[in-house]
Amino acid sequence: MSRLRCAIYSRYSTDRQSPTSVDDQIRKCREHAERSGWAILEEHIYSDEGVSGVGLDRAELRRMLECSLSLPRPFEVVLADDTSRLSRNLADATRIFEKLDFAGIRIVAVSQGIDSQNEQADVLFTVHGLVDKLYVKELAAKTHRGLESRMLRGLHTGGRCFGYRNVKSGEGVRLEVNPEEAQIVRRIFDMSASGLSLKAIAKTLNAESVAPPRPRAGKQYASWCPSAIQAMLRRELYAGKVVWNRSRFIKAPGTNRRLRRARPRSEWRVIEHPELQIVSNSLWEHVQQRLAWIKERYGSQNRHGLLNRAASSRYLLTGFMKCSNCGAHLVIVSGRSGHRHPQYGCPQNFYRGTCSNSLKERHDWLEDRLLRDLQREVTTPQVVDYAVEEFRRQLNEALNDLSGKLSQMQARKAQLEAELQRLTDAIAEQGHSAFLLKAISDRESELQEITERLLSEKQGSIEQDIGEVRRFVSERLSNLRNLLFKDVALARAELSKHVTEIRMEPNLTERHYTAMGEWDLLGRYPKTGRARHLPGVRARMVAGAGFEPATFGL
Repeated sequence: MSRLRCAIYSRYSTDRQSPTSVDDQIRKCREHAERSGWAILEEHIYSDEGVSGVGLDRAELRRMLECSLSLPRPFEVVLADDTSRLSRNLADATRIFEKLDFAGIRIVAVSQGIDSQNEQADVLFTVHGLVDKLYVKELAAKTHRGLESRMLRGLHTGGRCFGYRNVKSGEGVRLEVNPEEAQIVRRIFDMSASGLSLKAIAKTLNAESVAPPRPRAGKQYASWCPSAIQAMLRRELYAGKVVWNRSRFIKAPGTNRRLRRARPRSEWRVIEHPELQIVSNSLWEHVQQRLAWIKERYGSQNRHGLLNRAASSRYLLTGFMKCSNCGAHLVIVSGRSGHRHPQYGCPQNFYRGTCSNSLKERHDWLEDRLLRDLQREVTTPQVVDYAVEEFRRQLNEALNDLSGKLSQMQARKAQLEAELQRLTDAIAEQGHSAFLLKAISDRESELQEITERLLSEKQGSIEQDIGEVRRFVSERLSNLRNLLFKDVALARAELSKHVTEIRMEPNLTERHYTAMGEWDLLGRYPKTGRARHLPGVRARMVAGAGFEPATFGL
């Protein structure tokens, strides 16, 4: 009997945990495999480092699950030190267990002695999943209590804040005023009180090369923007008040992405800290009154935020098009209120004045032009034929794996025919029986279903379905624009599989954008690498020429 092939999954959460924790987990899994006579596959050792187990958006976990569900199966067993390494969320842990169990993959939590082959494995996974989830909740409560204690002792509980410097001490971190930055803060308040807009303030500071706040991790631009200035004008800390417990953070289900949720005012803790005051009370009140008047005069529940996020934008190409001058994503910069046609433009130019690209183009004209050229290329017979043939090839690969199931169906068919014969003989000998008649009816229905599935000549066979797929693809792609705009959010998610980015070059003479980029018809992760090199599968956007088919070998 061949040795079982094993994969290992390990994880540690934060920088406060030792990175060697992963090595220890892998070592314990190796020891278990050696005692059991199993083989560890070195290419299937997966480790997520510095990632919480609450969400499923972990690169190595996803890679491990994708491999476990692929055909043929690369391994038969997944080893983990304990269930909390796989997930600290009960629903996610159950989902992982069910997926791997359905795929025929065995799960072993070595330190807890849990093996999915055990009849009570699902109960044990559920119990430990509850314990792991309770641990997360208790840890969150203890963390909140600890932060409250620090706040009451006058310590800082957040990150860096423009206008102040963090001073470490034996007790923790305290804030103190940074004179250079405090002067900039007072100037921003003065400009707002004088009637300047957020955008005008940002452009003024950027034009004078005033040092902006340091960008957060992962942010590309270091310049003043209206949204940051708006947040500064509303920060009570500049008036000498520390407001704590204003909000809480929750994680989006299935992810480690933290989302802010406001707490009721009754839960806020406001403490006076006059030593941290940067702007005078009169200036603070004047600016707040002006902001309240602007909100009442121009605010609207139907209006989008100051800078739309691509994920929530109702415009199809937001988040895909980038300015060729500075690399920023083009966004709708004018016309949101409905009085004018919405226009795409560079936010670095429009909001900050740090990019020379001042071109704005109507979103409907730009989208129509790009989608018209794209539709022309993806509906050519060559492209449609290849896409359908690739679908046929992958379908046949999947069907080849069904030979065992077909044998089972044929065996079940023979068994049903034999049972029907015995039931018929029983009625002939014993007479009418409602129970026997129902048994015959049930078996006849199952037999008919199996027979229809075994007969490929009947309607619904693979070859006939392929013809339907070809007609479906051609008809739907012939009206690509309506297809994409039927559900913009869903269309944007699908586009992200085929388009990484579209670089837009401004043509200031003719007042329009030209596009450069690449459209991959089969998506970024086709089943085989050969699709990358076949003509007609991808279309390339070239500045001034729209879309053109990718050329083989280039």
